[in-house]
Amino acid sequence: MDSVVSDPVAAESPKGRRYVFVFSHQHLGFRVAELESICALFGISLTPVSDLAKAHVCIVEVESDADVARILSRSILLRSAYELFEEADDYDQLYKRIGEAKDRFERFNEPSQSFAFRVRRNGRKADGSYISQRVGELGKVLPLDKSIVDLGNALNSFTLVEEFLHSKAKEAHKIYFGRLIGHGQGTLKATYNLQDRMYIGNTTMDPELAFIQANIVKAGPGSLVLDPFCGTGGLVLPCAHFASAVFGTEINYMVAKAVGKSSRQGVKYLTENESLRANFDQYGTSHFFQSLLIADASQHEIWHSSRTSSGIFDALIADPPYGVREKSRKVGHKERKEHWTLPSGEHEQRFPEKSKYDLCEVFLDLLNLAARVLVVGGRIAYWFPVFPEDYCDDVIPRHPALKLIYNCEQPLARKYSRRLMVLKKMKPHAESEKAFVRRNVYENGTFRDKIFVNSS
Repeated sequence: MDSVVSDPVAAESPKGRRYVFVFSHQHLGFRVAELESICALFGISLTPVSDLAKAHVCIVEVESDADVARILSRSILLRSAYELFEEADDYDQLYKRIGEAKDRFERFNEPSQSFAFRVRRNGRKADGSYISQRVGELGKVLPLDKSIVDLGNALNSFTLVEEFLHSKAKEAHKIYFGRLIGHGQGTLKATYNLQDRMYIGNTTMDPELAFIQANIVKAGPGSLVLDPFCGTGGLVLPCAHFASAVFGTEINYMVAKAVGKSSRQGVKYLTENESLRANFDQYGTSHFFQSLLIADASQHEIWHSSRTSSGIFDALIADPPYGVREKSRKVGHKERKEHWTLPSGEHEQRFPEKSKYDLCEVFLDLLNLAARVLVVGGRIAYWFPVFPEDYCDDVIPRHPALKLIYNCEQPLARKYSRRLMVLKKMKPHAESEKAFVRRNVYENGTFRDKIFVNSS
């Protein structure tokens, strides 16, 4: 069940103008979830003409350039978008169609309408001679004799987009001709790269996936977002970038206070310059960082929401510890050892003991928290590790108040993967309703045990 779509964009909306969307080849299973969530955030009606889940070059119907620009302002996986003029199977057919519809280009044939020609071979490199050939041919067909060529800052960038069916294809399967609307936000993964970030940990989320996750939960101005396993803030930083007010809880005092050993290669200890707040300061979003509580995420009482409350947070975003790089822990009692107890019963500081936290219980507690503190209509997106031989609907955690709307898989290794589970709160929380799972795949061993068994 990959990329479940049960909360779709209005598919029966009136037909709009046609656009060509060129998508990244990465994270194919997350594409539909991100695009639909962005459209839902802005109230945009989008109708797919192509198969969005498979093709990297797609045609969609959207009402206006402004709506496309809004999508581009958020999307990580959408590389660029073009107003579609013509499409064809080969260049002879394309040029013929352009010549038969010259009237539609008259609005661009003005001295104030500067232009440039571009060639985009999706998944291919084009040498200078090929580009010159195509630009020359296009210049003979288009009626732009009054317009001014501006290769550096053209008002209209007319583009030939070539689509190839597979990597070994020599000729384009389809050719699209259109006007560039703009580019997506894929460069954010470089801006927020982990190498340059002030403070990172062992499990800090990949920036690209973190931004996709923020889009899927519809982080944006006026929304409140909580990460119950905040760590170094890798998931809430993108939410703050999109102007959400963000909160977090973290049970590990050393991580929350940024003390102890560093996770960077070749660096032994963390410095006083490293902190969660330093990350927000680095990206200019500290005014969106509300608070980090050193707290146990399973203790839901820390959020004072009455039984009649409609909820506090618009979104929960989480990457719970699986027990591989970071152990799953909650407040509890360990088996006592003699040398733990000092002679005096009085101590300057006291840190609560932490006990083991069963992985299935982690996810059930997380859904119970979401049902309690999310507003109706709010979303939770969390990462769920799975093994192909164990995975089925019965292993997915459920809650009566939450509806699974997306289930996107990211392969991690031959033996296992993880899935981004996205649920929407459908009704107010009831104390009698609890999260459940039909089959606990971790009752006879931890996730770590299952990864390393017979691995030698």
